[in-house]
Amino acid sequence: MGGLQIAGSYEWQPGPLLNFGNLFFYGNLNDINSGTGTLDRWFNTDGFERVASKGPAAFHRRVFPTRISGLRQDMTNQLNATAQRDFKLGERLSIQARVDAINVTNRSQFDAPDMNPYSTNFGKIVQQTAASNRVLQIVGRFRF
Repeated sequence: MGGLQIAGSYEWQPGPLLNFGNLFFYGNLNDINSGTGTLDRWFNTDGFERVASKGPAAFHRRVFPTRISGLRQDMTNQLNATAQRDFKLGERLSIQARVDAINVTNRSQFDAPDMNPYSTNFGKIVQQTAASNRVLQIVGRFRF
């Protein structure tokens, strides 16, 4: 096993802040970010006006903030690893073998929740992002 090289990288980023449209909310803004943050209820949806005919029109002045402090989309949390080794086949010929593992833990990253208060999926996460799931890549290279 001599000559084996191993490398790894870890990437963590908090998710982007969620953006709200112009809507009516009846309650305390601090209550929106309370709760456990499950896929079925990413944030507290109580207190939002859910009937479209009672929502704000284009001429209403915006009073609800665009973003709520700390209310974010799912985070990036990814571990990557690489292992490689060179094998000498003669004086001038060698083979390099490498295995790359991207997203070793196979963690799915979820998309933002539905932000339309008139939708039945409001506050729910219904899809993943375009982030890749686990990928194993095997590479061989001749050097002469």
